[in-house]
Amino acid sequence: MTNNGKSKIMVKYVVIVLGLMLIGGAGMYGLAKHRQTTYYTAERSMVISHSIHEESASNNNFNSDDQQMMPTYKNISQDIMIAKAARKYLPQNLKKKYTAEKINETVDSKISQQSLILTMHSKADSKAAAVATVNAMAKAMKKELPSIQPGAGQVRLLAPATKDQAEKVTTPHAKKYVAVGLALGAMVGLVICFVEETWSRLL
Repeated sequence: MTNNGKSKIMVKYVVIVLGLMLIGGAGMYGLAKHRQTTYYTAERSMVISHSIHEESASNNNFNSDDQQMMPTYKNISQDIMIAKAARKYLPQNLKKKYTAEKINETVDSKISQQSLILTMHSKADSKAAAVATVNAMAKAMKKELPSIQPGAGQVRLLAPATKDQAEKVTTPHAKKYVAVGLALGAMVGLVICFVEETWSRLL
């Protein structure tokens, strides 16, 4: 085969690979856009501990005890009782949309090891809902914890969640889907080129 013939075949293979990469990338981009959803998140933290005055007036190590109680406080914060109390703090327009059960699904909590901070995190379809639900749950936790867990540390709420701090999240990420599509297209293209080249050598 002449060099000119080899060049034509090489160009053909390159076109095949690039074409399938474009098809794969475009197809996966379309799939990502079809599956894409957008939601908003907001969070509010609180410190749960006994005061320094209480600690110094007692032989008990409240700081250590409060750290050990944090998993319990976390579980309490996710109980439906807190969600029912939180609903009272929602704006009227959101009360119609959010039942206690939905609030409980919208907001979850997390704690860090060796910390007295509990952080509530909300996920909703609008900034206003994300901010309102997490703030309401934090207020409810502050009010209800003493009656649910007598002797619990005092709940000190940190800065409230605001719309400016709420984050917009869109999933799945189209760029990741496109990258997968390009890779799949390239792989299929290389396989086709390999098969065609092997077959032509056997003839």
